[in-house]
Amino acid sequence: MRQTILAVLSLSAMAALLTGCGGDMVLLNSKGPVAQGQSDLMMTAIYLMLLVVIPSALMAVWFGWKYRASNKDADYKPTWAHSTAIEIIVWGVPVIIIGILAWLTWWGSHKYDPYRPLESDKAPLNVQVIAEQFKWVFIYPEQDIATVNEFRFPEQTPVSLRITSNFTMNSFFIPALSGQIYAMAGMQTHLNMLADTTGVFRGFSSNYSGYGFSQMRFKAHSVTEAQFANWVAAVKAGNGTSVNPEAVQKGILDQTEFATLRDGNRGKHQIEALVAKATTPEEKAAAEAMKPYPTKPHPVTYYSSVEPKLFESVINRYMSNYHGADHSATVGHEAAASEAHANVEHATASVEE
Repeated sequence: MRQTILAVLSLSAMAALLTGCGGDMVLLNSKGPVAQGQSDLMMTAIYLMLLVVIPSALMAVWFGWKYRASNKDADYKPTWAHSTAIEIIVWGVPVIIIGILAWLTWWGSHKYDPYRPLESDKAPLNVQVIAEQFKWVFIYPEQDIATVNEFRFPEQTPVSLRITSNFTMNSFFIPALSGQIYAMAGMQTHLNMLADTTGVFRGFSSNYSGYGFSQMRFKAHSVTEAQFANWVAAVKAGNGTSVNPEAVQKGILDQTEFATLRDGNRGKHQIEALVAKATTPEEKAAAEAMKPYPTKPHPVTYYSSVEPKLFESVINRYMSNYHGADHSATVGHEAAASEAHANVEHATASVEE
């Protein structure tokens, strides 16, 4: 028993030290109103549950001590069967806490709805996000530029994201700024967020999506309005590397270039297994010709212009045979419908306020 207690105390001390020395407490150190609100809700729920957990733990220790075999002064009531006071406490307190948690859940679900536009005097920055195979593509339709694995936006300015996927389902997540939301092929989700200050925040996919899943990470840069304007101008001029020397600057992001962003066919070990299991020269040659997935994230890439409606075309690609119809020529119509839908949602949110 003594060894067990010492082991638990040692692990607890180690966890505390690791947390204090570089531990990632980003969920409790939010940099935006959405993430801060979600963090406050989480901590409020924890505090409410501790109202039950802490007294229960203390009473368990106290009861064990009071009614130990060596304590001859402890009360002995062999015929005891019921206590109204205990019943009220045991059932009443949890019911009250559950009721408060239910109200907080309902209120928080509406207050921090990812589709709900944020209140601000500034117009939101619209960004389209595509989860490509083990990388993230960010399209700025109003600025007519695009990036891969880098997301820049001005501080204290609402950012309105439209998110989809060009392969399997993923989850877009910047813990310091907002909650996660799924990216799904043939569909689009919305996320609104805002950074209170400048800084560089970690972004990634929080949904396992295959062999290269661990490479789906990016940096979200919150910068001043002047810095953002300079960055946009540099990228449009084909000189984005003047802002980020480690980036790769390219020209237009069109369908042809977009297709080249797709990673390899299989993981390295998967290809080796296919080669080993090949029974014919053709099968072996086909396996050897496969391109393995990269073992490092795709380099940050800037595009000075973007093919119009590229984001909508990615969604339509998975809807082209819906009910046997060809929707390839209705990109503009669907985009207008999407914008109308967003306007209705914004108006509804305003009425609710």
